[in-house]
Amino acid sequence: MIMISQKVTISKLFGAKLALKWLFTCVCSNVVDQIFSLSKGFGAKLALKRFFTRVSSIMALQLRIESKGFWA
Repeated sequence: MIMISQKVTISKLFGAKLALKWLFTCVCSNVVDQIFSLSKGFGAKLALKRFFTRVSSIMALQLRIESKGFWA
């Protein structure tokens, strides 16, 4: 029972690390997009929109993964 619990914890930690890596990759690409944008005001709004869209998609994916693991 302890081994199963440890495996679940490890897989959740791996999922969290993967989500963070993906999140920061998206943030970095948004920052680069904003730097090279001609219109700074529009670029900032666009970068924020992309950032929150990607964060919400990551969260939705994590929720689906966790719910599948919970009901398995």
